[in-house]
This record gives sequence, structure tokens and C-alpha cells, in this order.
Amino acid sequence: MGRKQQIRKQHLSERSALSESVAEQLSAQISAYSREYLTGQNNLREHGVYGYYPLKKEVSLLHLYAWLSAEHVPLAFPRVCGDTMEFYQITSMEDFTEGAFHIMEPQMKCPVADFPKAYCFVPGSVFDLTGNRYGYGKGYYDRYFAQHEKLIRIGTAYEMQVEEWIEAEETDVKMQFLVTETGIRTFDR
Repeated sequence: MGRKQQIRKQHLSERSALSESVAEQLSAQISAYSREYLTGQNNLREHGVYGYYPLKKEVSLLHLYAWLSAEHVPLAFPRVCGDTMEFYQITSMEDFTEGAFHIMEPQMKCPVADFPKAYCFVPGSVFDLTGNRYGYGKGYYDRYFAQHEKLIRIGTAYEMQVEEWIEAEETDVKMQFLVTETGIRTFDR
């Protein structure tokens, strides 16, 4: 097993050991910081927000999405087909069905999202203090970001998922922000 896989496995194991109540508490703090950041953006309704549906104790931003929906901010979520991922706009949090890897995905009726400058929240297994991210090893987000360079990339993680530095590959796309329960970090763009 390579170093990258070892680091990913270690952090995923630590994350899965979190109790439900601790994960919910930390997610609430991360959602609050995310909301604070988004509240300061004048173009939120124009740009929209790309999110993700949490799986296996990933940071849950469901409360943030409820607030965004109430504020009439366009929301989109990813759906995987083969080795590609695309974001689809939802009109309600009821617009989901179980998809690949048991991840909740937008229903087939949802249109492809077209918000080239959206604020995109990104889960991961490990992040570092320079914006590098390890996902889950399939490269979906990296390939998507390579084709959608104007998206504002915001990683979400528990502080225990943050390393000082992780080795990145040429195809790994850096985050511009990272939100944890301790606050928001900004990286060079």
C-alpha cells in the first residue's frame, strides 16, 4: 500500500470512529462557518452552490443547504455515471435517490446545473495547509474541476483530517478554501 493510500485509510478510520453526536456537533460548527462565509458573498443567488450529500460521517452540510434553499439560492449536487461526475440542480431536498456507492444523488428529472462560478463544497479524506486534498481515490472531483476551472472550491473536513502537508499529484486540484470546526482557511488561488 502506497503512502497516499495509508494516509487516506488512517484518516477515514479516525473519522468513522467519531460518535454520531460528535460528528453532528462538528458538522454544525462547520455549517455555521460556511454560512458566515456565504453570507458575505453578494453574488450568491447568481452563482449558486454545489454541494454533496454526506456519506459515512462526512461533514454534513444539510443545515446549510436548508438555509440556502430558504434564501432561494440555486443548489446542485453530483451524480456519478461511469467514471464521470456531473452536477444537477435540485428544487428541494426531496429530489434525491440512492445512486452509485450508496450515495444520495439528484433524481434523473433534475437538470444539469450551469453555474460556472458556483461555490462548490467538496468532501475528502485528508486535506493539508496548502489546499491539497485527497478524496477517495477515484478522481471524480479532480476531473470535474479540470473542466470547470472557475468554480470556487471549498473543502470541508474535521480538523483531525488536516495534515501539515500531503504529497499531491499533477492531476490533484487544490482547494481555495478549507472549512473545519475551527474556522475557514484561505489558500493561494
